[in-house]
Amino acid sequence: MRKTILLVIIAVLAVMVLPGLGIGQPTASHGGTPGDVYMSTDPNVCHEETVKTDEVGLMPTAVTVRGDSHVLVYFSATWNGFQDNTELVLTLQVEGEGFAERSPDWILPDNNGGVFNANHNGGTIMWTFPSVPAGEYMVQAIARLAAFQGAIHGRSGVAIQGCALTAFVMPVA
Repeated sequence: MRKTILLVIIAVLAVMVLPGLGIGQPTASHGGTPGDVYMSTDPNVCHEETVKTDEVGLMPTAVTVRGDSHVLVYFSATWNGFQDNTELVLTLQVEGEGFAERSPDWILPDNNGGVFNANHNGGTIMWTFPSVPAGEYMVQAIARLAAFQGAIHGRSGVAIQGCALTAFVMPVA
């Protein structure tokens, strides 16, 4: 009986001291304190021409990952000029050293019912890219214009300005 009690106490203490011993426990990824933070800003127009249906890169930023890390990317901007039932599609991308990943698309409607929108809208998108191996990467936002109803007319385009991209590199703990 004493031996059983002693073994139970040792098992409980082991789980408390060594949390990785838990059986059937959910797992989560945890990165350490950011090893590096990369920032790029442009208070003016971020792409010289209006963004149309072809993808364009915004705020390409060189990032060095020194060891297996999570890369957390934020992109903020303002935009205007939506026409004819269009929407702005934004994606975040990390690419280099044989590694290429994109976030899901964020769809930003014109918020004006498909009528030309002369007002500025703005927002921030964020995505985490887990377990990026050591290497040199280009991190950027990708923008394009898409139709949510009907076709896109040749004059449609979106001006994007006041851009900021921040990439946090957090070594995997």
